[in-house]
Amino acid sequence: MTERLYYDDAYLWEFEGKVTSIKNGTRPGEWVITLDRSAFYPTSGGQPYDTGTLTFGKVTAKVTDVEVDADGEVVHTVDKEIPVGTAVRGKIDGARRTDHMEQHGGEHMLAGAIWEKLEGTTIGLHLGQAESTIDVSLPEGRTHLTEEEILMLENTVNERIRMDAPIRCWFPDEDELKRLPLRKAPTVTEHVRIVAMGDFEMVACGGTHPSSTGRIGLIKILSAIPAKGKVRVAFVCGGRAVSLFQTYMRYADKAGAALSCPVDKLSSAASDLKYRLSEAEKRANRLETKEILASMMEAGNTEDLPGVTLCVLTMPETDGRAVTAAVSEYISAKGRALLLCAGERLTFARSADVKIDMNDLIKRVARGGGRPDMASGAGIPECVSVARKILMTEGISK
Repeated sequence: MTERLYYDDAYLWEFEGKVTSIKNGTRPGEWVITLDRSAFYPTSGGQPYDTGTLTFGKVTAKVTDVEVDADGEVVHTVDKEIPVGTAVRGKIDGARRTDHMEQHGGEHMLAGAIWEKLEGTTIGLHLGQAESTIDVSLPEGRTHLTEEEILMLENTVNERIRMDAPIRCWFPDEDELKRLPLRKAPTVTEHVRIVAMGDFEMVACGGTHPSSTGRIGLIKILSAIPAKGKVRVAFVCGGRAVSLFQTYMRYADKAGAALSCPVDKLSSAASDLKYRLSEAEKRANRLETKEILASMMEAGNTEDLPGVTLCVLTMPETDGRAVTAAVSEYISAKGRALLLCAGERLTFARSADVKIDMNDLIKRVARGGGRPDMASGAGIPECVSVARKILMTEGISK
């Protein structure tokens, strides 16, 4: 079995090893190898695998995946064939490993704080490329966290990060394991590895972790939403949290400059702008409605259908709300019928006292439908001309 060097030193970026087996990978140009000793972490417990290189002679092979096979052996996917017995020098992508350790370490502290403060049990970790998530089972089936609880958890964890408490990882014997105050029971029964952070977190875990809480940097909770009867908490730690803060500040500063207000006034300024924009849209909509209605009144005539004022009108595509309001107002008076094409939108409508089945009429000239008094669909200006000819030829029901 491969000696897992990361158990003893999570900051071991380079190591020496020897290839103990090799076979073809699942894709052309890939091989799967095992080593007698390796510092590469395999995907496990929600923490993704390490990447890096294996160098032998003048050849460098990329390590593109690392996992544990069915026999419990660490296997490395590489892009070069490396014969069995070859001595290699491994090099871990330290930036990727450091990021994973920051997120994983922060997850431990967050899960511990949730257990201590809210009696919530954490189930699983998903460490994504942009953010990480944990699912939490809360007492009484609660599926949300309040803003106050989120802030309390953030403050608790960040305070403990600043303490720079030591993080210890070890394999206790059976007697010691029974005495340890673990946050939750281990999921394995053999070779149980324990991670302790200061005096506030202790749990079984086989992953890689920083040497102290201070190296986690900081934590920021992004959201806490219901998920399958639990609370899914999304967060970022360390370098990811710093990058997020920088991004937020950059855009907040730009928004503040655009609204001529300091960052802490952005919320009220945005609310005020939204209100003023809504009022402006309402005024513009009312004016547009009046313009459309005036066009309908001007186009209406009684020559085509005696006793009925028929409006046949085409116009460019315009605000749908304004069109709807104008149509409703136009047919509110007696004796009116309307054949309208606005852009590619048809609206056929008539007053309550006019006996024209607009639903039937629009289906005869285009794709659409609706009620006998008002129907809509998709079409072109020629559709209203055809509908007008049908009405002139067939007349209206008495």
